[in-house]
Amino acid sequence: MSSKPARQCPLVASLLGALVAVAATTTGAATPEQETAAHIEHLRAIKAGQSDAARATYNQQMDAAWKFYASHKPEILPILRAQLKAEINREQPSDLVLLDVGFFLRENDGPEGKALARDALFRLNPHAAVINENWKELFELVHDAAEDRDARVLDFIDRAFLTSDQKIFIPQHALQLDGTLICVFLYGSFGADAEPHLTAKLADRALTKRILELLVWLGSPDSVREVGDVLSASPNYETVSRVTAFMMQVAGPAGRDFMLKLDSSKLDPKSREYLSKIHPAIQGMSFGMIRSSLASIPGDKKLADTEVTTRINAMIANYGKDDRTSPLAILDSGLSTDSLIASLLKVRSLSLYRLSDEALSDVEVTNSLVNALRYRGH
Repeated sequence: MSSKPARQCPLVASLLGALVAVAATTTGAATPEQETAAHIEHLRAIKAGQSDAARATYNQQMDAAWKFYASHKPEILPILRAQLKAEINREQPSDLVLLDVGFFLRENDGPEGKALARDALFRLNPHAAVINENWKELFELVHDAAEDRDARVLDFIDRAFLTSDQKIFIPQHALQLDGTLICVFLYGSFGADAEPHLTAKLADRALTKRILELLVWLGSPDSVREVGDVLSASPNYETVSRVTAFMMQVAGPAGRDFMLKLDSSKLDPKSREYLSKIHPAIQGMSFGMIRSSLASIPGDKKLADTEVTTRINAMIANYGKDDRTSPLAILDSGLSTDSLIASLLKVRSLSLYRLSDEALSDVEVTNSLVNALRYRGH
């Protein structure tokens, strides 16, 4: 279990521990139901804003609970499901119980428990102070739930993360995620339906900057018109630079054509200067240019079409991982452009199931591959 900064009153903790001890001496030993209930009451007693010493105690208690759950998993999972159902149905449920028990079930249970964890997610308040202090656990639960393609997850990401600048540190990869990259992983792991969901919100001036940043990672030519329309409302450098990144990195020839037809006289001076400098690169964007930029990536550069298909299927099975195939083998294959793009977009989404800097690098390469394929034949 990941380390989670949580809070609990030590007096309450010791009283609850004493209750379990009394139950053990009175009846011989605490039953799994009694011990599980005690751990959940520990969670319920945790409040935000306590001292570092109290936080350390809470972390130990929460880790101990997960160890207990994990060591008695077959008998504990039905108990946790029952406890979580009861919590969801409370008039005022504990946000931390919903989060922590839901996350354990999401990580360790079958379909019933995973669905229940998702329901718990939708019941909790993502803006509660105690959730704010357990932000990484919330992110991990939402990231897991996004794989289910439940449209309610997109709405929850909107509410909890789309405007947040809170950062998350992934210690296994020494990776710090800012607000944008957090959303890249969440919306990206949901899949292709995230793009139209985000594009529909572009008109909201408070969200425009973040959504443009996300579409640079997750977009396609389908959003060219909506992204282009943003410039009419905000013809400034911050917007122009993000729109340009989208058009040139993921929008294919349609994006290049938009940039070449753009009337820069309606933009601010900084934007006009920027576009003047990069105009030759925009004009020269082509399949060959992108192919050359990918040529230094190691791997097998020449493969039969059947082997390219096998390699891409392996990438899909391995959540985007591949260290054997040069992008050139894919770009130079005789396989259908449309089928390659469709497969690579699956690779992009699945890569974002992996919380690592390598996953982000893989997505960048995949986006370059897809963009190059859109130019192939133009």
